[in-house]
Amino acid sequence: MIRKLSIALICLTPLWVSAQKVKGKVYEDRNANAKYDIGEPVLNKVLISNGRDIVQTNQQGDYFVDAIEGLPIFVIKPSSYAPINNALNIPAFYLKVEQQSNKVITHDFGMQRVEETKDYSIALLGDMQVGIIDDIHHVEKLAVEELVVDKPTMVFPLGDLVFDELSLFKDLAHSLSLIGSPMYYVIGNHDLDFGVQDRVKNRAKSYEAVFGPSYYALVYDDELFLVLNNNYPIDDKAYVGKIDDNQKHFVKNALAAHKDKVSRVNVMMHIPVEFMQDKQDFIGLFADYEHVFVATGHTHTQYHRFFEREGQEPIHQLVAGAVCGAWWQGPHDIKGIPFAMMYDGTWKGYWRLNRTDGKHTLTYKVSGYDKDLQMSVFVPEVNQWDTLANALNDDYVYANVFAGNEHTEVEISYDGQLWLPMEYYLGVDPQFERLVLLQEAGRFKSLNVSGIVDAKRKSTHLWRTPLPKTLKKGSLIYVRATHPALGLDHTITRVYGN
Repeated sequence: MIRKLSIALICLTPLWVSAQKVKGKVYEDRNANAKYDIGEPVLNKVLISNGRDIVQTNQQGDYFVDAIEGLPIFVIKPSSYAPINNALNIPAFYLKVEQQSNKVITHDFGMQRVEETKDYSIALLGDMQVGIIDDIHHVEKLAVEELVVDKPTMVFPLGDLVFDELSLFKDLAHSLSLIGSPMYYVIGNHDLDFGVQDRVKNRAKSYEAVFGPSYYALVYDDELFLVLNNNYPIDDKAYVGKIDDNQKHFVKNALAAHKDKVSRVNVMMHIPVEFMQDKQDFIGLFADYEHVFVATGHTHTQYHRFFEREGQEPIHQLVAGAVCGAWWQGPHDIKGIPFAMMYDGTWKGYWRLNRTDGKHTLTYKVSGYDKDLQMSVFVPEVNQWDTLANALNDDYVYANVFAGNEHTEVEISYDGQLWLPMEYYLGVDPQFERLVLLQEAGRFKSLNVSGIVDAKRKSTHLWRTPLPKTLKKGSLIYVRATHPALGLDHTITRVYGN
């Protein structure tokens, strides 16, 4: 018997040491010293994940979980509590497990009670794509300085934080921390470690050293937020949009754990759903949830897409453009910032996801301009000094409504009283065509700027209407865009030039 028992123990030993054990306590850190002190309340039924599995704290606030090599341990922030933010305003909700050993690691997660109002305003920052320190200065002027004044509840940068220059992570994080709101980061394909061994497991090492887990979850009031990493490297340079196996199990477990407990799921990730290899599997993950919203970046254009589901509300995806516009390209303005118009004619900026009285809206803010600037209107004009752009005149008025989609109501008036519908038009914004035309003519050659790529993409938020032949030059033209769910009720006035 003794010999048989010894053999059995030897066989089981490799399984027992294959997983690093992590234990600890989740508690209310009342004195904010990041250490559990006797007498501080413990929190039960709080969820902890190893990046795949999810465990729950017991009545004593204790958890015990097996670490998975290469993945952090993290707490899923519960409603009405929040981790203390670190010096970069990144919530300290995770533990990096550096190596496997037989020794049990002990780590306690402190939380502070917070008042989470029913109303919120969350900033969504599309690709910042900083490649040099100058770009960080641009981000400071375009986003940080504005958001400090109009502080959001939370901030979600939606990936491609840098342009492959991973050494800029800390500098960018410091600048964004000045906003003063909790920062929940999303990883993009240009934030990955390429050329590493075990490329999927190690793709986010540099990112995680600054920002924490590359995927995780949190609850705010009665809504679940999933932050995902759908950048899947396939060799030393290339990637596809895909959720890896461990992460897919985590998402399934997180959704199962919150079923019937939250009213809505908000997903933050980098690559849009339609570009994912596992698109249908991804959509199927949310079968038990009626209200699902997805925010992404990646394309340097912005648009809305709705993924139909039988018997359920469609999944609404916002592709949120880019803070950097089109990769910081083109001539600079008086502040030294590249105009960098996105390829669909959108002026660079960022979005807000708002909840007011239980209703959700999305609003777009053009960086550096008044919040009422929601569209650009192109009216034909004939110039005598610089005649180059005269070739773009085609006797149409164009309106690019940056936040709009095909359901936005866009109208034109020539007297401010009688309003006529404009035609929804899938085409290239003539404002972008003008920039390309000027570049081709060599107008920017003497400037130290990045060239505009002639990637003329059809805009999904462009309208046009032919000019009336009876309209006199020197007349006023009014264009109005209305779409309450997108925060649109705006009018712009233009002059039909002499």
